[in-house]
Amino acid sequence: MSLRDLNNSGMLLPKEEWGAHDTHTTVNPLAMAAALLLGALSIALIYFGAGGTPTLIGICLFLAFMIWITWISVSAVDRQDARFTEEAAHGQPPSDAPSEE
Repeated sequence: MSLRDLNNSGMLLPKEEWGAHDTHTTVNPLAMAAALLLGALSIALIYFGAGGTPTLIGICLFLAFMIWITWISVSAVDRQDARFTEEAAHGQPPSDAPSEE
């Protein structure tokens, strides 16, 4: 999509706000690493399980991984949205944002 398409669909911030927000990720790195480890374990169990019980356990773990990684991602987006909303309401960065000193 072009910038014009994104702007027309209302997905972009106003131009005067570009670069004014903290863009550091709000994803919990420990939770993300643990989720990715669970995903790798589930794939290994599926591959080496040879269709037996470990394969079924791997499939269940993979479904849990997919749910968990989705939850981690959606919560990070919600936190970022709340941060932008707070910045817009107060006209300044929130207290948990890193300072530029």
